[in-house]
Amino acid sequence: MNCLPMGRKSGVLQALVIAAIALSLPAQARASATTRPTTTTEPAGTFRPSSIGNDLTGLSLEDLMNVEVTSVAKEPQRIADAPAAVTVIGQDDIRRSELGSIPELLRLVPGMDVAQINSSQWAISSRGLNGYLADDLLVLMDGRSLYTPVFGGVTWNSVNYPLMDLDRIEVICGPGSTLWGSNAVNGVVNIITKSSKDTQGLLVDARGGSQDDVGNVRYGGQISDNTFYRVYTQYQYNGNGLEPDGDPAHDEWQGIQSGFRVDRYASTEDTLTLQGDVYEQQADETLTSPLPIGSTTIYTNGGDLLGRWTHTESDRADTSVQAYYDRQVLANTQPIGYEQDTFDIELQNRFPIEQLQDVTWGLGARDHFIRLTNPSYVTDSPVYTNEFIYNGFVQDQVSIVPNRLQWYVGTKLEYNSLTYFEVQPSTRLLWTPDERNSVWAAFSRSVRLPSIYEETRLDFLGVTLGSQDPESEKTESFEIGYKVQPLKPLTMDVTGFYNIYSDLIVPVPSPLSPEELDYANAANAHGYGAEASVNWQVNPKWRVGASYSYLQIDAHPIINSPIDLFIPAYAIQYLSGSSPENQFQIHSYLDLLKNLQFNASLYYVDSLPLINDIIDGGQYQSVNSYFRLDMNLRWQINPNMTLAVGVQNLLQGRHFETGSVEVQAMPSEEPRTVFAEWTMTY
Repeated sequence: MNCLPMGRKSGVLQALVIAAIALSLPAQARASATTRPTTTTEPAGTFRPSSIGNDLTGLSLEDLMNVEVTSVAKEPQRIADAPAAVTVIGQDDIRRSELGSIPELLRLVPGMDVAQINSSQWAISSRGLNGYLADDLLVLMDGRSLYTPVFGGVTWNSVNYPLMDLDRIEVICGPGSTLWGSNAVNGVVNIITKSSKDTQGLLVDARGGSQDDVGNVRYGGQISDNTFYRVYTQYQYNGNGLEPDGDPAHDEWQGIQSGFRVDRYASTEDTLTLQGDVYEQQADETLTSPLPIGSTTIYTNGGDLLGRWTHTESDRADTSVQAYYDRQVLANTQPIGYEQDTFDIELQNRFPIEQLQDVTWGLGARDHFIRLTNPSYVTDSPVYTNEFIYNGFVQDQVSIVPNRLQWYVGTKLEYNSLTYFEVQPSTRLLWTPDERNSVWAAFSRSVRLPSIYEETRLDFLGVTLGSQDPESEKTESFEIGYKVQPLKPLTMDVTGFYNIYSDLIVPVPSPLSPEELDYANAANAHGYGAEASVNWQVNPKWRVGASYSYLQIDAHPIINSPIDLFIPAYAIQYLSGSSPENQFQIHSYLDLLKNLQFNASLYYVDSLPLINDIIDGGQYQSVNSYFRLDMNLRWQINPNMTLAVGVQNLLQGRHFETGSVEVQAMPSEEPRTVFAEWTMTY
């Protein structure tokens, strides 16, 4: 049952109500929560996601190169020593950019293709093959997978969290399947939230603008000297996008989410974490696929509960056990809605072998219980589905030449209910001739599992979508990179890559009837490109960053396939043209005064010729290249109060960022946005 009334007025009112409730808390309760403990039992080197690289504010570029990441090797290592194209979006980036959501923040990553479809949906991918629910990008939050096997990909409107409570976002452009498993083909996004110890006291945040409203309340306190907690509530409203004639697109979205986190530092070696969230959302959409059927309202809700124990023996040895439950419900949607319950547990252990080797290994099991909730459209397929993945991995880091030449080799072994046994190995070599230079090269094999949607037969308004029981998609990736700090205030990072994709799943005419479309492994492709970034500390008060990426994808039918002559041209052209060829961005962070910041970002995204309607085929919607300029001023009024004002997309009144191909919803143009944000802490 929906409890979120649509409309901007209700969004503003709910944000104000949330703030009022928070401000009505007893003053002495707020004061006691802000009192920090004088001593805790937390060890300085505790191996946990939120203990590494907290606030990047004010760090020099040399310090930034030393920030530790965990996503590349599942162990702490400096960015400069990570043999991968990795970007860290830290708290300073989050604050200064004034981007309003996690999907928006990913615009800051070199080579990441971020395109907003409408007010509630996004197409986000790395190194090509983008689209709604881009199925080659794996997204995690505090170790919990956000990838849904129903459609394959991430429903980005459900990736929601108060931005001020994010520790950082680690993004790997390139494969990560050896450590993270299937579907981590073109990239891994690892969203890491702060420890509750770092979020003590009361925080109230309200953002209002011409396009969106956001209200946040968070309260953190102590249960004992070594046990901390926080609770939060967030409400968000996104207004209508625009149709080509400037009229509202009737695609507004709103959602409310609440959650908690408890961290206990039981000893100098042991850390326990328990956290959970619940949410409810609704969105208006105009559905266009498989056939135009008009407007509808889509309701989603869900929740999660995660527990983790970490035992740290030394800087090179630790053990962790994590388990979580996740529920997703997508209702009142066509052709299928679903209810998904996920249970996951994993064990990870790291230990050294003398002085020259560090071994990381782990075991895991994940079960998805899925019920399709529009069974009238499902034919010849079960309404209830159980998908499981059991896995194990091992990675060995060998110091061939201590502090100079490192070799990483490992593999992920998976057994799943769709394609059965999968092997995903990788090898990486890192050479660091000195502290300012590092060169790395890598080879990886990764797979993307078919989605439930691609395995299910649907009969929808006279159009039949079926399946030829596709196998997994395979990708072999070759990468080479160079990281250098030629001068103390200057850093540079360059990566080149070449990917070979095989057995790509595309819709093809059914051999039973030309009026039916089946999903089959009927295409191959290769992609290549480069990503480059530069950061320059011009002076102590001004930092500038820039990046450029180039991408080329060439797809073709599998030769000599029985169906290669019947594959629709749009299916191949979509694979080749779903991501921009050229992108660049420039960011300027300037401290005008000690308490006043001026921040600006300029983005360029290349044109994107896409096919608008998969059924009518041959109707194209050209997504033109565009520039986007964001500017904001942040004023630290006092230690407890901040005010920010800004504008996004200053150069254009509106623009398309993607076309609708396989997506159900009609895309809308993104308008210029002005906003103000007020933050208060107690």
